[in-house]
Amino acid sequence: MLHLRPHSLALLIALAQAIAVPVQASVDTRAPVDSAHVQALQDALRDAMQQGEQGDTLGALITFERLLADPGLADIPDADRVNAYVVAGWVAMQARQHGPARSYLELAQQSTPDEPRALYLLGVLDAEEGRHLEGARLITRSLQLSDQFLPDISMSMAGSLGQQLQGHESDYRDFLQALFDQGWKPQDIEPTDFWKRLAVLQIDSGQDDRVAATLERIDSPMAILALRADKRLDRFIDRDSPRFDPLQSAQRELDALRVGNLLAPEKIRNLVEMSYALLALGRHEEVVAMTGSVAGAAADTSLPRSFEHSGDIAWLLNNRAIAQRRLGDAQAGLATLETAAAFHEEGAANVSQQLNLATWQASLLRPREALETLERTGSNLSPYGEAVQQWVRFFAYRQLGDTAQAATAQRWLADHKDIAEDYVVETLLEDNALDQAAAQLIARLRSTEHRSEALMSMQQLLTVPSLPGDAERDRRWRQVVARADVQAALDAVGRSEQHALFGTGSSR
Repeated sequence: MLHLRPHSLALLIALAQAIAVPVQASVDTRAPVDSAHVQALQDALRDAMQQGEQGDTLGALITFERLLADPGLADIPDADRVNAYVVAGWVAMQARQHGPARSYLELAQQSTPDEPRALYLLGVLDAEEGRHLEGARLITRSLQLSDQFLPDISMSMAGSLGQQLQGHESDYRDFLQALFDQGWKPQDIEPTDFWKRLAVLQIDSGQDDRVAATLERIDSPMAILALRADKRLDRFIDRDSPRFDPLQSAQRELDALRVGNLLAPEKIRNLVEMSYALLALGRHEEVVAMTGSVAGAAADTSLPRSFEHSGDIAWLLNNRAIAQRRLGDAQAGLATLETAAAFHEEGAANVSQQLNLATWQASLLRPREALETLERTGSNLSPYGEAVQQWVRFFAYRQLGDTAQAATAQRWLADHKDIAEDYVVETLLEDNALDQAAAQLIARLRSTEHRSEALMSMQQLLTVPSLPGDAERDRRWRQVVARADVQAALDAVGRSEQHALFGTGSSR
């Protein structure tokens, strides 16, 4: 399930300013009314908002219900009345009262159809209730009208929305275009993977005139590599230029991150991004060195597991674990990942690291531990998270000889191929069904939607030896890629290049 949460503090500040500051957009020409009652009602509405801000959302909601039923509401300025509905809707959302929230927000939208706050919050409600397409369209419209909620869009939210919009490329393109036009740069990190996706969507929809501007904001090694691999981009990039050289891009990225760290050493996110850059360049010893103090502090069991930057700490440790594994110490990496999985991200359990940990445990032939780790992930996962969970279940139960449970997980993956196609291929490799695996890979190469990911999986990057549980499957993967039919499908739409870089994986 996709969860979209508004950034409460930023939103409350915006709402407080909106309801407290008189709006001069129009002149009220109605007959004089009881000004004392109107003023008292406006004061009471502000008090209700502050009540919600202080955490008493249920009490505030009860107050709003009474105030918004007051006949005097019709006498306050239109803008203030809309503000009241938006605030009440926001408070109801915080109280998990979706019915009243929707009613208040729809009243705001009826009065002002392009009210960006109402549109955004209605989009959040739709997404949380499973109406992902409708939610995405409302959020997109809000972003097109205002950048007020731009800080609320995290990379994980944008990625989850992309997963939910499989098969609705034009809607995802519009969402990404709205982010691009508003200068979206979460945590001051250029989201190049999203701009790469936007460029492809622009090309596929005939918006060639927009591609150059999108490419200007892409300068990270994996994104550059993806551009070079896809023949759809050939007429837009100069493959001989240093600008589109992945290795030089990696060094540029690292240099920029080092400068950023010197200028703002308090920004932990810079260190996370620097660790990614070092991993791509194969400078694993530096990753281990730069994360040593963090690992030492994280080992202290008295340290809280949830705080402002705990998610960044988890990702630093995650990357330390990758570096340790690539340096040949998978057991040390596993221990580091166990520590990382204990830290919360955005105030909730860190599902990403738990899934990574379970995957590693299965790859190290520790299936029972992998299944125990999965138990801690719960059911509130993104579509991709569900796919990883089912893959680990399949992989672990296969090792335990439980063919029935493995088959159940495999069926789930097959039934959700639109979001789990990578793992469908992995199950076929486990089955040694190489003809079927090749057919799946060829289909992905021919698909405009999945081509970029398929091409990236076929690049010739640096690797280290496979973990025990992955070795045979990795060998079969290389057999599939080398097949003549797969190579012909590759040549028709892209290319596979050799680069002295590591990808997101380690043994492929």
